[in-house]
Amino acid sequence: MKVHTLHLSTAILLPIAMMACQAQAQAQVEAAAAAEDAGVADIVVTAQKRAENLQRVPIVITAINGEEMESAGITNLQTLPAVTPGLTSRVTAGAFQPYIRGVGTSSNVVENPVALYIDGVYLPQQREGLRELPDVQQVAVLKGPQGTLFGRNATGGVIQITTKTPTQDGEFMARAGIDNYATFRGTVYAAGGIADGVAASFSADYTDQGEGYGTNLTNGHDTLQLLYSLSLRGKLMFELGSRTDVTVIGDYMNRKERAYSFVPYPGTAYTVPFAPVGNVRDTRSQIDPFTAFKGGGVSLTIDHDLDFAKLVSISAYRRGSTSYLFDDVPTGTPAFYVQVDKGDQPNKSFSQEIQLISNDSGPFTWTVGAFYFWNKIANTPITRTFYEPFYPPAVFGPTSNRLSQTFGIETTESIAPFGQATWEFAPGTRLTVGGRWTYEKRNFEGSTVLTRYNGTVLTVPKPAATPDSLTVKKPTWRIALDQQFTPDILGYVSYNRGIKSGGFNVLNVNNPPYQPERLDAYEVGLKTQLFDRRLRLNIGGFYYDYSNLQVIQFLNNAQTVVNGAKARIYGLDLDFNAKLSNALSLSGGMEIMHGEFTDYRNAVGSIVRPGGGGTLVTVDASGNRIPQAQKFAASLAADYETDVSFGNLHFNVTGNYNGDYYFEPDNFLRQGSFVILNSSITWTSSDEHYSLSFWGRNLANEKIITNASSQAIGYPISYGQAPRTYGVTAKLSF
Repeated sequence: MKVHTLHLSTAILLPIAMMACQAQAQAQVEAAAAAEDAGVADIVVTAQKRAENLQRVPIVITAINGEEMESAGITNLQTLPAVTPGLTSRVTAGAFQPYIRGVGTSSNVVENPVALYIDGVYLPQQREGLRELPDVQQVAVLKGPQGTLFGRNATGGVIQITTKTPTQDGEFMARAGIDNYATFRGTVYAAGGIADGVAASFSADYTDQGEGYGTNLTNGHDTLQLLYSLSLRGKLMFELGSRTDVTVIGDYMNRKERAYSFVPYPGTAYTVPFAPVGNVRDTRSQIDPFTAFKGGGVSLTIDHDLDFAKLVSISAYRRGSTSYLFDDVPTGTPAFYVQVDKGDQPNKSFSQEIQLISNDSGPFTWTVGAFYFWNKIANTPITRTFYEPFYPPAVFGPTSNRLSQTFGIETTESIAPFGQATWEFAPGTRLTVGGRWTYEKRNFEGSTVLTRYNGTVLTVPKPAATPDSLTVKKPTWRIALDQQFTPDILGYVSYNRGIKSGGFNVLNVNNPPYQPERLDAYEVGLKTQLFDRRLRLNIGGFYYDYSNLQVIQFLNNAQTVVNGAKARIYGLDLDFNAKLSNALSLSGGMEIMHGEFTDYRNAVGSIVRPGGGGTLVTVDASGNRIPQAQKFAASLAADYETDVSFGNLHFNVTGNYNGDYYFEPDNFLRQGSFVILNSSITWTSSDEHYSLSFWGRNLANEKIITNASSQAIGYPISYGQAPRTYGVTAKLSF
């Protein structure tokens, strides 16, 4: 009887098992077919403080995930413009200075009008933007002023970095690579559950460059060399019941590089004899110029579900220190002419944001909150050494060397309540209205000490600068109307106002403070998914009325921020993703833009002196292009992936065309148009545990200026962008 029972069970179970296997095989076939027909994948962003499909957000956004950045050769924020038309970047004194649609700053001691956020925390210190991207989940670039939900200093837009979130599932990744300049980069990421309801992650990235991109022809040392860069990040996530999540994040960065390899701008000369260089990345300096930054911070994020809404609290404290040293006129002669030494430039900040975000049920959604911010930046001090013939003789008198030491401390305190609501008042038709009121107070104290010495020392203190506080009380707002014409087509119009707060000239303490700038933006756009979702095509047109914009100029070899009058910017953005087959996809975009000063009659310009140097004069810059404004920029990336007997092969080619742009309002110093071409071939094992990538970046070997200024001593520029590089990277993951 037992035998018969066994035979009966076998007779029943065997066909069921066979049917299950057939069903599984059929499911795999159907899944493959579905993947073939799935089209482009959805992108989720938090541009409005809540997770939303990119195609439902009436804002021009370029979003790219970590894998896409790795394939395209995007290893840090400085290289992000290669996949983001309309975004350009400069590097001054080790500070990352992004521009979106021509809106940005070249000052290294002010907050940038393109606000940088990492995991919801605002980073006011620009030098924290020069970071590697070892554990990034997504980078989203929001174009245009985001004055309601992000508020302060977001007149140009916002760069949102979201890092990977640890879960209870274990994850490990180790990556190491080297290039033709002996640049080693090693990355480790580990995450997983460490207790019931507790998950953690840790990432570390270390990079050093064995050979510089140029040579200091005076002492034979390398120039444009990343001596070291260490980035650390740790996360702890606690699930305190079913309604509350708590995330604690700590990060640290320590970076030093040989920079400031100045050469004269083509067609110009310094005011003293100098020996030319053969390679634009070479220099002739008596010192090894460098920039350095170390610092980091901690943040605490609490998410609590209230059923009708989510309550979010984000608390963050950050601090860091900057130092740099450079020779402003490297000539190869035994003597210095102008040397700038910033021994320590500390910064501290604290921010607290409270958000109450409604759930998505019903036709009415809203977000309200408040943001508190405290920031302190200081010079302790910055020292400028002037040697003949560059010292101001009327100030110092006829002696040899001169020192100018500038001390300055600027403290900022701000609070801003905000709110935004969206009402679907008709099927598919939504009205969004938002507002923010910013109160900000800045205090400043500073002084300058002039020292002359020729065997004896005579110190001449100038009167201390203790101006009145600078107070800002400004509203900003957003109004948008969008229409969901079909499930795959969204149209919208919007009007936004953004402001960037004013401040004091920390590097030039006796100059008056600069006032807030204002930008009114009008946009119209379409977001579409076409051809069974095989093509995602988003188009946005914009018009900016830009007033009181903050402009950088140099007076007595010192950086000063002043206010320009008015500017006008308008143009068209286009982004697309296309899945031509299951193996081949294309992505890219373009921006056509016109940006000019409509009224700027007291701008600082220069006249090139035949014997070298420049004469600074007052010019009418009305009608000139605003700095960093490109007339045309475009990018195109092709990805092809195929399975082979020994694993999977992924091919990527990414090209980025950048139109020419100017560095200053007088439109003399100019970066010509250029093309950045990156490519990679990646093999991945069948079990997806191992991969090997061969890659090349800036394959056209373009020479790109990252630092430029007009001064009486001349027009020193630096070609800080990396030349052609190629290398190999190996990765282990499970």
